[in-house]
Amino acid sequence: MKLLLLISCAVVCVALSFAWRQPWIGGVGLVIAFVAMFTDRDDVHVDDEKRSYETTKSVRNMRSRNR
Repeated sequence: MKLLLLISCAVVCVALSFAWRQPWIGGVGLVIAFVAMFTDRDDVHVDDEKRSYETTKSVRNMRSRNR
């Protein structure tokens, strides 16, 4: 949700820089976009976090042997 809010603020700032012909507003928008990109967390769970018996590397090794 935070990423969507920051990106929308960045888009509004860049659009306002063209409407008001003030380039510094577009710069602020780009800074907000970079902050949004670098503070976004990746909450994707991998198989190793599920405490399974097999790791992803071992599963890949087993599948590559059957081919």
